[in-house]
Amino acid sequence: MAVKERLDKTKCVETVWGKLIPETECYDFGVRHIAAFSSNIFQIMRILEPDFDKRTAAICEVAYGFNMAASSDQYMNGYYDEWNIPELCDRTAWLGAIWGDSGDEYENMSGRVIQFTHDRVEKELDTCPWDIVGAEMCNMTTAMFTANFDLCSHNNENEVQLNMCEARGCGDRHCRIVAERRDVTGLPKQDWTEHMQQPVYPVHNTPEERTVRSGQIIRNGRYTNAFGEEKSFEWAYNWVMQFGWVWSVSFPLVAIRDMAEDEDEFLRIFKIVFSVAGKNQFMDPSSREGLRNYLGVPHDIDRKDARIMAGYIKFLLDCQLVPCELTAFEKDECRIHVTADDFNGRYEMAPMDELTEGYETLWHNSVKTLVDPEFSVWFENKDEDEMEIVIGHKIDKYMI
Repeated sequence: MAVKERLDKTKCVETVWGKLIPETECYDFGVRHIAAFSSNIFQIMRILEPDFDKRTAAICEVAYGFNMAASSDQYMNGYYDEWNIPELCDRTAWLGAIWGDSGDEYENMSGRVIQFTHDRVEKELDTCPWDIVGAEMCNMTTAMFTANFDLCSHNNENEVQLNMCEARGCGDRHCRIVAERRDVTGLPKQDWTEHMQQPVYPVHNTPEERTVRSGQIIRNGRYTNAFGEEKSFEWAYNWVMQFGWVWSVSFPLVAIRDMAEDEDEFLRIFKIVFSVAGKNQFMDPSSREGLRNYLGVPHDIDRKDARIMAGYIKFLLDCQLVPCELTAFEKDECRIHVTADDFNGRYEMAPMDELTEGYETLWHNSVKTLVDPEFSVWFENKDEDEMEIVIGHKIDKYMI
């Protein structure tokens, strides 16, 4: 037979104009946008608390505490079972590295485990979607990793000193996490702002030609841990679209809200930061043309058309696995239906109203530069379960 019977099948997200974007690309797009939202949240934190050490310690303490809350015997037994960890393994701090390694791979933080032994663990990353957030985020992740190791230690004691001695968020080529046992090295217990020191033993730097640009779940279609347990691409995609919001947005928000004098002050700064981010998103003409080409916007659709913004929002929500439906799609007004539970409850046990506030403010300002200042974006019925995201004309003499 000279030709194939049919085309090969690939899962895709279809834009409103019929262009198909492969699921691996949609996953990457969705993950990066969680990181972008997180970056805005951290800018709010820097305004509210100008002292680097104070704000870093605050978010580290919250992140560590939430991770340590999962310390019941039932939870830990499930952890060992899920990851196929043999009974012969000494169940001490080093096994906490499985948590960190799997989370990295689910979130497309590509790299490798350099060393995975009882006394020392070293993990090297070539990429990190959250590398735009800043040094406080790098510190916060060390607090979460410390919790992972402490959870696996005897009586949840601190057995390791953990350092992110290199960080892409600080300009390094790699992110590098090293955990070394304190009873072997004689190292003291660390404070929250002491987790970016150099380790005792030398690190291994992978040659540039052997580095990778995507995590295992994209390269191999699955993640495989050190004990042979696997998670599929589909499983990891769903996981990060839930938990990526929890650790990088929900956790720090707990600390950041406490930095504000009151709720009104927090929301005022929140909206200012997201407004600026939205206006800058499509300020450059090349970004507008690039998005039109990416989504497959027809040439006969003029720039001043609500459908462009609606198509972008619909694609982003589809990539983030948020159920939604276009209910109106006209040049002057578009509507996207979504429930508040689905929009705010990406992880249903930790819903965040800040997602509605953040995206409404972000998109309201994005449409000004992507489409035209005559257009606005607002959420109708956002205090009820059934919401409508509206892209249309609105006049507001106090508009920011």
